[in-house]
Amino acid sequence: MCLGLETRWQVGGEEYNYFKEEATLGKYCEALNELEHLVVMRLFELSKLSISGTGYKLRQKISKALQWRSEAIWKAIVRYDSQAAALNPPRAAISWEDITNYTFLGEFDLLFHSRTDIREYQWSKPAVRVGTTTYFKLCHAHKEIIRLNVEIHRLCTAIHDENQETSRVIEDLLISEPHLRLEMQRLYYKSQW
Repeated sequence: MCLGLETRWQVGGEEYNYFKEEATLGKYCEALNELEHLVVMRLFELSKLSISGTGYKLRQKISKALQWRSEAIWKAIVRYDSQAAALNPPRAAISWEDITNYTFLGEFDLLFHSRTDIREYQWSKPAVRVGTTTYFKLCHAHKEIIRLNVEIHRLCTAIHDENQETSRVIEDLLISEPHLRLEMQRLYYKSQW
């Protein structure tokens, strides 16, 4: 009475079928959004792996994240396939091989079926992502220069101390081991040139 319905919906009725299709479509879109989210994250991580400035530790962390994400993608594929089969007409199922063949966001054709096409956003374009990465590297370059100026002084001091210590050890060997001293002296001066 509060909703103003005069008759109950009957199973198989027009309103019932309409909203059943809407609910099925909603579940499909939810499964699709989850799958898209995971695959787009995977694509971004793969592109981060291919950037030349990525260090070893970061590459290791990204590789582990990709391994963990693959299990979540498997589950999302199963969920997507079951929801895609429930649609009228059913959408094509997707396999793990389809996902692994995607290397760029532009190749990700699942985005055609979503409610919003994220490929139109600026952040999804590879050139913009590379430009953003370069910008942030430039922002941190000043901090790195300051740090390197400190490290240069430490390195110069370490080289000076090592030269002093080597010269002292060579002189100490003059009395105890003259042959070893000559050989060390020859190798030391040879490495200096």
